[in-house]
Amino acid sequence: MRGCLHVLSCLALTGTVAVQAEAQTFSLEHYAKVARVTALHVAPDGNRAALVVAWPNYDTNVWEAEVVEVDLRSRATRTLTQRKSASSPRWSPSGDRLAFLASVEGKTQLFVLPAGGGDARQVTYAPTGIGTFAWRPDGAAFAFVASATSPARGKFDDAFEINGNDYLTLAAPRANQLFSIASDGGEATPLAGGDWSIPGLFSTITWSADGRLLYFTRQESAGTREWERRALSVLDVASGRIAPIPGIEGRKCGAGWLSPDGGQLLLSCPVDGHVKNQSELGLLPLNGGAFRRLTVPLDRNFSRGAWRSDSRAVVSSAPDGTASGLWDIPLEGPPRRIDVGRVGVGDVDVAADGAIVFIGTEALRPPELYVVRPGATAPERLTDLHASVAAMALGKLESLRWTSDDGLPLDGILTFPPGFNPAQRYPLVLNIHGGPWGSSREVFSTRSQLLAGKGFLVFEPNYRGSDNHGNALYSAVYRDHGAGPGRDVMAGLAILKKRAYVDTTRIGVSGWSYGGYMTTWLIGHYTGWKAAMAGAAVIDLVDDYNLNDLSLYIRAYGETLTFPKDLALMKEQSPMTYVDNMKTPLLLLSNTGDVRVPVTQSYKLFNALKERGRDVRMKLWPVAGHFPADPVRARDVDREWADYFVQRLK
Repeated sequence: MRGCLHVLSCLALTGTVAVQAEAQTFSLEHYAKVARVTALHVAPDGNRAALVVAWPNYDTNVWEAEVVEVDLRSRATRTLTQRKSASSPRWSPSGDRLAFLASVEGKTQLFVLPAGGGDARQVTYAPTGIGTFAWRPDGAAFAFVASATSPARGKFDDAFEINGNDYLTLAAPRANQLFSIASDGGEATPLAGGDWSIPGLFSTITWSADGRLLYFTRQESAGTREWERRALSVLDVASGRIAPIPGIEGRKCGAGWLSPDGGQLLLSCPVDGHVKNQSELGLLPLNGGAFRRLTVPLDRNFSRGAWRSDSRAVVSSAPDGTASGLWDIPLEGPPRRIDVGRVGVGDVDVAADGAIVFIGTEALRPPELYVVRPGATAPERLTDLHASVAAMALGKLESLRWTSDDGLPLDGILTFPPGFNPAQRYPLVLNIHGGPWGSSREVFSTRSQLLAGKGFLVFEPNYRGSDNHGNALYSAVYRDHGAGPGRDVMAGLAILKKRAYVDTTRIGVSGWSYGGYMTTWLIGHYTGWKAAMAGAAVIDLVDDYNLNDLSLYIRAYGETLTFPKDLALMKEQSPMTYVDNMKTPLLLLSNTGDVRVPVTQSYKLFNALKERGRDVRMKLWPVAGHFPADPVRARDVDREWADYFVQRLK
């Protein structure tokens, strides 16, 4: 059953749904009722918002993604696209058309749809597909990013040189280049290209107000591992000349948004230009003025922002403890916090009348569209996509707070089983977030609700490296990958162990990616675990640094990692070093085609534990990606995850 998009149209059904779902706990069969809601963009007139709603289809094993329009006043909704692979909707500058991306024969192409309705026109036919795009300010053309085509070669002439790529790469990386095309289609025109490339991560392309310049992120080669060395550049469209943007040298800014008056760029840059630090927002006047840091007083991890129409303020959100902070940040004067209650904030945009529109997630409700109207003191929910899930018997959430042994603020989320009785004793499962530059917040989680529905307490600790308490916590993982975060997690667990309803003889630990790393670190350093599950776990930092697709460890260790002092530190902080201490029964999960954390990591630990006669299992999915992208396998991961703890802890 699909959720109701229009709140009012669901009111008549609410009573019936509540009665039917009241006794139900969340289970795997209910994953089909949870949509992904992303890619918000408000129309220039401020009356409509476009967003992507994607529902899992477990029969075809695809996410059916449609562009949906929501009227911000009446709450009326309509589906704009017939294609089930839509993404990145963007209104034209005049609001008369909507551009979006969709897959055609496996390649992402650009489409344009009349705002009043009608058939979408395919604009690009790029042989390699396209990535980021941007309307030209006059609405007559687009700029877009696409990979260069490979030169013709002999049938068996397929050797290639590596250049900052992962170990599974089968051909030389192709540079991403800039092109333009008329908004009604035609031949695409190359704007700029060469040996350099545009990174696929954390980058934008932005036109100047007069359409003569393009601001974009550039890296010096096409290898994915080069993205940390990115820099913002400017292209003169007429001459093809490219130059660094002056005034931000060394800041490693990764994204930019032009103010409505065309006078300055809003930038997201790591604090002090060091990638170990959290991101902040800054302003760069385009008349030659100095770069100005905008979010210093807030000390939170800001990765994006939305301009107000008068160009005098921006609106941005960031994790703030176990909640979300949303701020109105004037260019002159102190920031003002906007009250969104306990709604977790995702994509944010600002309407012409000043209304703040955002995708939000509550503790007991998956994502919906919300608005904070001018003068309002609380957000208003505009959609009801997840009425049936919100009516279920879900596990309540509690925020916990503690302090690290060196004075850092820490917190986490505890999810209770539905029908929780404090007089009973429950098994506890730790679900540790990845990153480490992320955080667990007080929002709906399918995995935590699945585990809670099976009778587990679920603890999601935030530890040093998390992005929810300022730069001191964010950067504290620098050259301290395992030991410090491990102490942080154990300090939070110690609080829970004092609660009478926690069965301290039945505690499991688990996580994916960095959470998998932390799982294997913890079972190699601490006892008392009944079982463990490590997904896509980094086992050997040296191997992973040399084989993966991103140079993420530069953030955690330094600029170069192949010298003896760095290698010794990485070895010291690799879980594999402590394999002799690992006595906890362990399940390893991974994709065979994972280039972020190669499956060789899991094989390495699996074989070492097997040779020592330890209780270890490993299950793999024969697909690419750091986590299964398709709904069937993604759900299967959670099935294995939950079933393992049912077998071991119940």
